[in-house]
Amino acid sequence: MARADLLKKLFSSFTNDDRELFIKTAHEIIDDERKKNHAILADDLEMVLNGSKKNYRNTMHNMKTMISQNIDNDVRLVEFYYPDKYFEDMIIPKEKIVQFEEIIREFQNWDVLMCNGVTPTNKLLFYGPPGCGKTLCASAIAAEVGIPLMYVRYDALVSSYLGETASNIKKVFDLAKNESFVILFDEFDAIGRSRNDTTEHGEIKRVVNTFLQQIDNFKGRSIIIAATNFEQSLDYAIWRRFDDTIRFDLPSNEEKSQLFSLRLKQFNGPVQAFKTFLGCTSLFSYADIENICKTIMRKCILDGRRNYSKKDIEAAVEKQKLLVSLRKSQY
Repeated sequence: MARADLLKKLFSSFTNDDRELFIKTAHEIIDDERKKNHAILADDLEMVLNGSKKNYRNTMHNMKTMISQNIDNDVRLVEFYYPDKYFEDMIIPKEKIVQFEEIIREFQNWDVLMCNGVTPTNKLLFYGPPGCGKTLCASAIAAEVGIPLMYVRYDALVSSYLGETASNIKKVFDLAKNESFVILFDEFDAIGRSRNDTTEHGEIKRVVNTFLQQIDNFKGRSIIIAATNFEQSLDYAIWRRFDDTIRFDLPSNEEKSQLFSLRLKQFNGPVQAFKTFLGCTSLFSYADIENICKTIMRKCILDGRRNYSKKDIEAAVEKQKLLVSLRKSQY
């Protein structure tokens, strides 16, 4: 929150129609926000003040350059994205949208809550079957808030060297302490596995302990999201570290139909015909429906047509049924 004296000066300059003082005070507020490490807010304020549309690609390039200076050149622990998919581009239950919108509202009013001694909900655990939107929802939250998605790379994070994985986890949290991100730990069971698992060696205990310490001590202005398909394998102490845990289930028949219609809206065809195949899609995830749509679109594009038929739908469904039958899953 901007200092009271600056806010008073800003309002006074506006009331007195003193443009020069208004601009000067606005720059002072921007500088003050930068000193507080609120770089993204400062950039947004500067963009509004200058009346120009800032190129977010350049913003991300500068951010990557700045952050890369803080990590080893031969190890890229994270990837940064500015997602462009919003909730309106997705088919998910309305109650989840309500949950996410409340989380976003709290994040946008971070200072208000903190000034009243309340911490915003910013540590989330997503769990449920694969292909049901956990990663996509994390990206959408970042897009809706307007901050980058920091995707943690497990191929770089997890090391065979003793103690290095725990050290890398600390580096990830250190990267995020001075900026705002949605930090996504996908496939979280890789580092959050139960310390009582007899098949694991002693290193997993060190890794879990490090994560617990880091998430407990993290004071950054970010949203931390951990996503897993195997929640039953997580350490019991992990669960209470999160402000909210959200389960993602397989889509209902209605949601499958809505997603099919949404993804094929640029093509013409018998949308309602898809409903005749719902009986054999009981184990299909959102990702499976997406794959059906992609199969149909590829076929149409390569055939040079913008229309799909019921036969195209049937062929795509049969192809995906085979893939689903081969998939080994407890769900």
